[in-house]
Amino acid sequence: MQVRSVSAPSIATAASPKPMTAAQALAAWKINSRLKVSIADTAENISANLKDLNTVQTQIAQVNVTNMPAKINLTSPQAQTYVNLLAKFPENTLVLNDTFDALNSNISSLRVLNPQINKMVITPTAGTAKQMISPWDSQLWSKSVNGKFEIQTHLASSGSATNPGNSTSSTVTVVTGGSSKFVGYDDTQALAINYRGLKVLDDMGMLTGIEAFKGTAINATVAESKALTDLFNKYSTEFYLNIRDTSSNISKNIDFISSSNKKIASITQIGNIKPLQITQAQNTKADKALSKMKNAYSLVFTG
Repeated sequence: MQVRSVSAPSIATAASPKPMTAAQALAAWKINSRLKVSIADTAENISANLKDLNTVQTQIAQVNVTNMPAKINLTSPQAQTYVNLLAKFPENTLVLNDTFDALNSNISSLRVLNPQINKMVITPTAGTAKQMISPWDSQLWSKSVNGKFEIQTHLASSGSATNPGNSTSSTVTVVTGGSSKFVGYDDTQALAINYRGLKVLDDMGMLTGIEAFKGTAINATVAESKALTDLFNKYSTEFYLNIRDTSSNISKNIDFISSSNKKIASITQIGNIKPLQITQAQNTKADKALSKMKNAYSLVFTG
């Protein structure tokens, strides 16, 4: 039998559509409104077409700027309006120019766009006037090229606040609980989480102060506790630490723990609890601090 031909099913896959410029995409959508595209264009062309692109942003997979490091310059209301579209931009693409009050009033959108924001220019220059910010947002405000900030650790009255520290960004009720504590909302813990952002602000000379703590302790590892202590000692701020860390890290940093005894509210070993390995001299110095241990501990003297 003579075989004349053999056919086989094609295993080739369709190539991904080539990215379009903003003008090409807008023209294509007039023909096919369901078309899914990626945009690749200059910052100037993208900026000029933001309004039209935003009306079809659900059809856009991603946006790339072809003439980086050129940036997209926006006001904070524009960032709010175009937030879903701008979230598809590359990192460090946006420059925001606005007053502090305008930026702060659109803070929820700025949090979403934090990766895309390259810098924020506060206009007019805030000068020496202190702007109150939440520690949750210290890393965001560290992208400012000017301004003076003070960290707010408690709200002044009852109300509501949005917690961006989790993926669902839940809103909680703020209730004053006596003269010094709040029920349902404790902003001081965010100081430990965002101490890197605080340090950036401080290094840039943009952090003017931190409101005094009012009867609240921060949960932190030893490493975070060191960073917080170095930072807060610059300001007239009383604060207390709940140290939570492994036995090994507590042992390695026992001298720091001893010297910070007045700031320590409690110490808790986490993970695989083992005997603390310290010298007898260190044990003597750390006696008062170790009395604040929340779980049972044992010692192995190393010298």
